[in-house]
Amino acid sequence: MENINGDVNLGQKYNFDGVKKDEWVNVSTQFRFRMAQTSIHPRYMRSNELFGGIQFDDIWLAHICMNMQPNGRLHFGGNYDYGHRIARYDLVMGKEINYGLWADVRPMDRFLISLSYRYVNSDDLNTGENLFSQSVFRSRLSLQMTRRLSARLVLQYNDRYNSWDVDPLITYRINPFSIFYIGSTNDFRELNPIDDGRTGWTLTSRQYFLKLQYLFRI
Repeated sequence: MENINGDVNLGQKYNFDGVKKDEWVNVSTQFRFRMAQTSIHPRYMRSNELFGGIQFDDIWLAHICMNMQPNGRLHFGGNYDYGHRIARYDLVMGKEINYGLWADVRPMDRFLISLSYRYVNSDDLNTGENLFSQSVFRSRLSLQMTRRLSARLVLQYNDRYNSWDVDPLITYRINPFSIFYIGSTNDFRELNPIDDGRTGWTLTSRQYFLKLQYLFRI
């Protein structure tokens, strides 16, 4: 073990009428190990919050995350959260689970593959009814073709909305402050006959964009 550090954070928030909207205490620590540059970070939070005109007390969250980098070509980690959190759309207290995994893989010096998976689920604390559940798979491919020219492709799938996002981008960097970008965003969704009148995957939205950022010296 190389070092241990920690902190305690307390706070309160009021609106301009003097009504207390939020109060919390956060306690966290971090452990760093020499082996594979491993870092482990546990955290615990408790709070009370006035949201949507409803007072929610005894909100809490237990969190732990870790990451490792055994060599220059692989960096990975994950997190797990559990607690009683506000389901803000439903205005009830939810029993929430949130976890994820991620990895950065560099098969060659100029090529980086970033992968991640996120899952969140909330059930009504009183009735046990499922409020929402969502998984998001995301990949980002980055290629540095020359010192100035690079390309990036982002792919993301969201099972809650049954949708795909495909976002390519090309960057030409003249210097750190003068950059030209060109790319697009493409959103796909699987239609169903009840809501959409037809079935199958279809392109629901597409945008093209370009940007020139140039530094003028005076």
